[in-house]
This record gives sequence, structure tokens and C-alpha cells, in this order.
Amino acid sequence: MTNKLTLTVAAVATLALAVPAYAQSSAKSDQGVVVSVQGGGLTSVTDLNDAKTAKFKTGFNLGGSLGYEFNPMVSLRGTYTYGRSDRDGTAFPAGFGKNANRQFYGAELKLSAPGPISPYLLVGGGAATIKVDGQTSFTKPAGKAGIGLSIDIPNTPVSIFGEGTGWAYKFDQFGFDKTQFDLAWSAGLSVRFGK
Repeated sequence: MTNKLTLTVAAVATLALAVPAYAQSSAKSDQGVVVSVQGGGLTSVTDLNDAKTAKFKTGFNLGGSLGYEFNPMVSLRGTYTYGRSDRDGTAFPAGFGKNANRQFYGAELKLSAPGPISPYLLVGGGAATIKVDGQTSFTKPAGKAGIGLSIDIPNTPVSIFGEGTGWAYKFDQFGFDKTQFDLAWSAGLSVRFGK
């Protein structure tokens, strides 16, 4: 297990233990549609081959979501994230371009601790579309999990947040055959429209 993956698992476990205790402290009564925008970095945690001679450098991501908050603890949202990073290594086939564009889209369940400062967990799935410069694109089913922290701005429907999400999918094109794990970390802004 890589250091990044170990830290991610430890953070998720810590948050899973903290959410039930924190959830008893306070609650918002708001519900409604939530729109979010975000941006940050994108890292491939796994390499494309066992020799570790084909991987992607750290790049960037931009994205957003549209969801519905049923109560202060449960919401469902559709998400889209665009990421871009450069290749790194010596084991890429001829014609494999410098950049890899990744699009992640799907639906997820968000479980939050109620309150003005709210840690949360994400779990869901969807698809990943990968387009490498000079090659055709391909799309694979993808699973998603993540953690985050949201902070309400007092007397407004606006929140700021930071989150880390992991996407797992099969990268079995261009001579590679690996399960890829990409980690996106982002900061963003959410606006709630509702009751």
C-alpha cells in the first residue's frame, strides 16, 4: 500500500469514528438543491505497470456538482470532474501523447455531520473517460469514495469546503492492464437553494 493510500484510509477511518459523536451536537433544518464548484490537484496513486516506469505526474482538476440535501446529514448529488496531467516514465508506447485528460462523472451519496462545521463522507460511482493526446478515448466504469469538510458562512446559503476523492477504474488500453486509482483534492464553494 502506498503512503498516499495509507493516509487516505487512515483519514477515512478517523472521520468515520468522529461523525457519529459530532452529529449529536447540532443540526441544520435546511434542505434543498445544492450547487457546487471546485478545483484543485489530481494525482495518480498507482502506476500503469509493475515496473513503475509508466505513470502520470500530478496535474489539476476542475469540477462541480448538482445535488439535493434531504436533511442536514444526507444528500445525493451528481458530479463532474475534469482532470489533466502529463505522463512520466519510459515505458509508454509510440504515439502516446504527453497529456492525459480524464473526465469523471457519476452520482454519490454524501453523509454529513450536522452543524456549521461539517465533516462528511462520500461514496458513489459512475464512469471515467480517458483521452490521451494522439490516441482515441476510452470509457470505463469507476467507483468513488472521499472525505471532506464544509464550513457554512453565517447568515448566507453559502458554504466553503475542501475534499479529497478517489476514483478507481480499469486502465486496459495502449498495452497497459492495471486498476488505476486517481486521487483528486479540491477546494470549492457551495450554494443552497431551498426552504
